[in-house]
Amino acid sequence: MTSATQRFRAALGRVVPRAIANRIRAHLPRRWTVESVITHEGALERTVRRAFTNRKPTLHHLDVHVVDHCNLACKGCEHYSAIADPAFAELPVVVRDLERLADLFDGIEQTYLLGGEPLLHPDVASFVTEARRILPDTRLSLMTNGILVTRMAAEVWDALREAHVTLMVDSYPISIDHARIDELGVEHGVRIDWMPPNEEFYKIPIDLGASADPRISFEKCRGVANCAIVREGRIYPCAHIAYADILIEKFGLTGIDPTNADSVDIHGDVSGDDIIDALTRPAPWCAHCDFDSFSTYAWGRSTGDASEWISTKGTDS
Repeated sequence: MTSATQRFRAALGRVVPRAIANRIRAHLPRRWTVESVITHEGALERTVRRAFTNRKPTLHHLDVHVVDHCNLACKGCEHYSAIADPAFAELPVVVRDLERLADLFDGIEQTYLLGGEPLLHPDVASFVTEARRILPDTRLSLMTNGILVTRMAAEVWDALREAHVTLMVDSYPISIDHARIDELGVEHGVRIDWMPPNEEFYKIPIDLGASADPRISFEKCRGVANCAIVREGRIYPCAHIAYADILIEKFGLTGIDPTNADSVDIHGDVSGDDIIDALTRPAPWCAHCDFDSFSTYAWGRSTGDASEWISTKGTDS
């Protein structure tokens, strides 16, 4: 699918030589040059569209949890799946949310069904089928850690094939049969995409004292963790906010509950542009993201210790 942004950039490229465009880009502030996962529509294109057309915006990427928990428990999981109790999404709720988003946007370029580990859901095939029905043109992927793929029921393979959904498999340093998974993909006519192996994972510690400047945190977050997630009627700018309740419940935390200002009620009186605007500016909760203590680490299994997620700022420790 060729987006309006791509067409706009192509037209611009015919007017402005690439060398000049590159020199201009090199001198622009970071906020204009870091590509957003929320939208690939440039500021000028957005202004023109709003002023002269009735066209709705396009959301670039959307995450949808099928389950919250996981069978791998990665250290520091930013969706908090390593410490989540078993929680299964309800299909009618997800259907209602996706139908509303399909109405609010001109399109959603790519959608991930994930978790947690989505293959833990006994009815994952229905999520695949319904997501494709509602979003016929999105690049739809089911994202898995691969552990359960060789035991997937035929109905899941059938749903993936019929809905033209990619099975995206993470390349964690664990023992899974890569060759067999590729064979199964060929046998069932399903595309298998392997995520590139990651030697480093990142940690954005959660500051219980909310001492960060939300604007600075958000600017550093763009292209890192700023990724739209829909959950039970609300759309969030990142997993840290969308699933903060898991962290709060696990460690008995207070004072970090997200408020209505940190997400958007998609079933309220809002437009797609209202949602894009909200997701591309700092949320109050961004004050909890301690980018000063940003770090990377090698993959490992979680011990469930709070230090995997929580900064020492704002604590007595």
